[in-house]
Formats: sequence, structure tokens, C-alpha cells
Amino acid sequence: MVELRIPTQHLRKLPVPESATQNVVFFLARVLDLPVDVLEDWKDVNPRDVKETTATFKSIIDTLKNAPARFYMRNRGITLSAKDLRFDEKLKEVVVVVDNKDLHGVLDGGHTLRACRRLGEAVADEMVAEKDASKAFVTIKVMLGISESEIAEVAGGLNTSQQVDLKSLENLQGHFEEFKKRIASEPYAEKIAFRMNEEKPIDVRDVLSYLVVFDAHRFTANKHPVSIFGRKEGIIREFAAEMAKKDSEYNFKVLISKAPEILRFRDELVKEILKPEYGIGRFKASAKKDVRVRSARNKQTELYFLDEKVGGDVSLGWIMPMLGGFRANVVWDKPKGSFSWRVPLKKLFPLCIGTLVDRIKEIHQSEDARPEYVGRNAMSWRTCYEAVELAILRYEAGKA
Repeated sequence: MVELRIPTQHLRKLPVPESATQNVVFFLARVLDLPVDVLEDWKDVNPRDVKETTATFKSIIDTLKNAPARFYMRNRGITLSAKDLRFDEKLKEVVVVVDNKDLHGVLDGGHTLRACRRLGEAVADEMVAEKDASKAFVTIKVMLGISESEIAEVAGGLNTSQQVDLKSLENLQGHFEEFKKRIASEPYAEKIAFRMNEEKPIDVRDVLSYLVVFDAHRFTANKHPVSIFGRKEGIIREFAAEMAKKDSEYNFKVLISKAPEILRFRDELVKEILKPEYGIGRFKASAKKDVRVRSARNKQTELYFLDEKVGGDVSLGWIMPMLGGFRANVVWDKPKGSFSWRVPLKKLFPLCIGTLVDRIKEIHQSEDARPEYVGRNAMSWRTCYEAVELAILRYEAGKA
């Protein structure tokens, strides 16, 4: 349990209509009096990380430095969720009690809080006069009695100055916990961004897209995941809809059971097709002009799931159909809640990778050399699936 002490002269406590347990408390606090260090340690309930390069943040800083006395009028303040609150009449302090980081802390106003920290630092460095900075007050709103089932709804509704993406709200609701446990021991576990503005190199939406191409319950030999290419928010919506259901087929749970292997295979695929014998160095790596697979800027491309670097970058327009082709090798929901491979990947991969690269190269050239068009071409997905399927049949015939 932590007690946050914030000096103030007055506060107003309002009961929430039709609730016997919830209250809302408002008060003004001097910016320089805020316990910013402690508050910044209680931001897990906020679905969005702070991004200091945004115009909004720069505007907050500008008001604090150039019009501190008007700050409380121009800024909507900081909203906290707390277990309890009391007012120390003698010391003229509000005591905010928090004890659960999944439920209590800074629901809204993370950018405001960071700006308040920057003002304090500027005063300490004598870049801003303390007598001027002392004029800045901020509105604090404390919500008491918010339940775990309500926290994501409240935080999502408050964070409206910039739309909060679905992955952040799903993370707040704990829907990624099973996935996090599955990859906990992997070297990339701490490199995945589950929240908006989180400065980490792997977006969880990309991770879900790598998994979903193996969904043999939803997709078949005649129905391929063409529609999911480039639809990161769409995948999150489907994930959210599934997680909200009580009794249904849990496709994502089945996929998550194989997540570490699929993600490693994704990088092994890239590593293999970058070998010189496949001759893809001259192909475009993105829609940007003159950015090719082996351009100088791609010489140190990270393969996070293998924890290695390679000398080239391959477009998702190539990777996704090729990866999806290996859905032909999936035996779905056997054992229950997981899936298995018809042929071990290490044995199947060498039998079809050359064919996969050749077919994707042909489609790339037919699509005006635009790699993103390859990912949107149904032929890319179908021909990759058929190439893997043929390799499986040859392997099984050879064993027979």
C-alpha cells in the first residue's frame, strides 16, 4: 500500500449517482508539489505510454513555461483511480491510497504528469524561475471504488485526445496474459509493445498476424488469409471479440499454444530466403523508392525472434503469404487446445522453400515490383499453400 500526499487547500467530494461505493474527488494542486516520481510508478492502468514528441505534449510544456498561471484552465488535468482518500486538515494535504497497480494509479493525464516533471527539472536546472513555476496549478480528479471489470472502460473513455488503439485496451483487460506467459522465457518477451506509444520494436498486432495465418479452423485450402494483410486493428478486433466470448471455439488460444515455435519459424524463413542463392537482393523491400532488400540501411536488420541480425530486410508482402503456406502442414486442435504438424518443419522447410521464393518473385514482378501488392494478391497465398501441400505429399509418398 502506498500513500500519495499532495498539498491543497480545498477539495470537493461528490458521490456517484446510484452507487453506494463510488465517489469522485476534485482538487487543485501546485504542479511543483506533485509527487511525480511516485505517480509515474503508478501508470500501469493507463493504456497509453507518454510520447514527448507529440504536438499535444509540446503544447502542454509551452503553457507551463510561458503561461503557468493559466495552466489549470487550459489543461484537463490528471485523473487517478484509488482505493481510498482522506484529507489531512492540519497539514492541508490530500492523502491518496493506492495498493493495486492493475486497478489504481494514473488513468488519464500521463502527458500532463510528464510535463509537470519537466517543469520541476527546469526549475532545478534554473532554466525556469521557481517564482514563475509556482503559479502553475493542475486539476486532480480521483475516482474511488472503480472495479477491475470497469477499469479498461473508464481508461479507454478518458484517453480521447488521441484515440487509444485496441491493443492497449486489450492489454489493460488482461487478454494478453496467456500469450505473455507462453513467451515469458523468450529473449524477445520484453521487446513486444502491448500499449500505445510504447517504444519497443515489436508490435503485438504484428505478432498476432503471424499467428493467425496458421488458423486452420478459420482458413482452408480454398480460403486464405488475404483479407488480414495490413489489417492490424482488424486482427485485434477479432482477438477482442473472441476473448469476450464465454463458450466458443478459441482459435487464438490454440495458436498461442504454438506461439514461440511460429515466431522463431517466421525469422528462420526470412534468414533462409536472404541467402545469396535465392537472388532477392535487387528486389524492393518496401514501397519507398530505391529501398531494396539489401540496401545499406538494411545491413543490420534485427530478427528479434531468433535474437540475430541479418544483412537484408524482406517485406511483409513476401513473408506473410509464404508463412501462411505452411498452414497446409497444420493438424488443427490435436491435441485439444493446440495443434501439431503433419511433417516436422525442419524436414518440410528445405523441400519447398526454393519453390516458394520463385513463385513470390514471379508475382512480385507481375505486380509492378510493389511488395505490398504481393501480400494483397490472392494468388500469392494460394500458390504458397499449394507449394507446401505438394511438398508434404512428396514427403509422405517418399516415406511410404
